[in-house]
Amino acid sequence: MDETEPEVNTSIQMERPALDAKKFAPSTGAALDKPQPCPPAASESRWPLSPARPELARDEIHAWCAVLDELASDLPAFAETLSAGERQRAERFQFDRDRKRFIVRHGLLRMILGRYLNIEPARLSFTCESRGKPALAGTLDGRTLHFNLSHSDGLALFAVARRFALGVDVERIRPIPEIDQIAGKFFSARESAMLKALPAEQKLEAFFNCWTRKEAYLKATGEGIADALAQIEVSLVPGPTAQLLNIAGDAREASSWSLHPLAPAPGFTGAVAVKARDSKLACWRWPEKFPAAGTIR
Repeated sequence: MDETEPEVNTSIQMERPALDAKKFAPSTGAALDKPQPCPPAASESRWPLSPARPELARDEIHAWCAVLDELASDLPAFAETLSAGERQRAERFQFDRDRKRFIVRHGLLRMILGRYLNIEPARLSFTCESRGKPALAGTLDGRTLHFNLSHSDGLALFAVARRFALGVDVERIRPIPEIDQIAGKFFSARESAMLKALPAEQKLEAFFNCWTRKEAYLKATGEGIADALAQIEVSLVPGPTAQLLNIAGDAREASSWSLHPLAPAPGFTGAVAVKARDSKLACWRWPEKFPAAGTIR
């Protein structure tokens, strides 16, 4: 779990961790408490490079992906944007790779938000909404943004909108032992039945589709996942569309939301949930090389 600390003495959950690798990985005897290598597929994103000054319309959502390890060579540039609290949080990580990834993704979040707001990334400060969801502090001369971030195995995903509450989640697709039992605990009866009915070759992708879509919605609302996952029902069959089917049995409430499936890199799946019926999505990739001086704020 990653946190950022605003200027007030409040600890804010900026992002949720990916599925617990220790809990869901096969029992191979490997030391899963050590940082695992970033899969090569993470650096093969097909999303286009972002423009220097992306224009975010009122009805748009922008999703960004970045391979954190490829940006670690520019660590000082990211670190200098962080608050004192974020730097202290980074130093608490046991493993150097985890510390670097934290610095890169939180610095990158600030740089992305700074691009849209035309403000120096280090000047941004964060607060939390009533349920603990992170938000920008203040309106910055009437301008504000909704944002969310997620990460899995070295791939970070960010989502930004001007008008809509949103949440984003990403996971690397990987073998899951006892997949039906896990689905039975966290999925609805209908979702579990849909998962069991799928061909074996589609099952893993469908499992992670279901998980990331539920998580994206819960992150958009700021709700905890412990008791809520089975109350959120989503489509899960692999394909170009996604749908929030009902929320605690309420299909009408679900219809006021949109789900956008995301495929940021081979071997990964994700989703962004948006509190809007009609929204347009644009996807960008942060460049592997740090932009030249003067091209970012």
